[in-house]
Amino acid sequence: MAKKSAQSTADLTNNASPDSVEIEKTVDVIPEETVEIENDGSSDTETPENPTEDAGKEEESEEESVEESEQDIIQRLEQEIADKNDKYLRLQAEFENFKRRNFQEMKSRIKFAAQPMALSFLSGLDNLERALDQAQVEESEPMKEFITGIEMVQQQFHEAFKQHHIERIHPMNEPFDPNKHEAMGVIETDEVEPDHIAQVFQAGYVYHDRVIRPAVVQVAKKK
Repeated sequence: MAKKSAQSTADLTNNASPDSVEIEKTVDVIPEETVEIENDGSSDTETPENPTEDAGKEEESEEESVEESEQDIIQRLEQEIADKNDKYLRLQAEFENFKRRNFQEMKSRIKFAAQPMALSFLSGLDNLERALDQAQVEESEPMKEFITGIEMVQQQFHEAFKQHHIERIHPMNEPFDPNKHEAMGVIETDEVEPDHIAQVFQAGYVYHDRVIRPAVVQVAKKK
């Protein structure tokens, strides 16, 4: 029996296909390093040491980006509100200034409403004064009565002007004021102090605090 087993084993060996022999030789030739690498189980692809931690970091970065965007939106809205409030305050201030100017203009119009009428009467009063000055040269009794009547009319005009806050300026011997007086020349004299009014050619008029016509005068100068 032992001889038959040995013989059958030898026959199997002799009858084996060349491919089988080559496979066995190939298996015997596998290098030890390759076996060790396969045993280590390493691969070319590197895997993260802690995938859960990396995923948490990504979620935190996404949350931070969302928070930053919300902060940007809040800041933008706050800036828009501040700009609109500033614009509203500016418009309100401009409107208040407009109302104030409009009120002042209306008040001024009412205050000086009689100015055109007063200016239209001034030329007539000037002629009346010239007539009185010429009539006073005469010394006859009839002329004196005439002068008295004209002076009464002139006084009535002045009283009517005063009721409307219009006053006559006749600055004889007063200091020269360029805001109220218009100098037509300079005269050297010792009878009047220097820079004072030596002669009045035409009376002036003031309406409230406004000079509607300056007095035409001649200014004294020291000899």
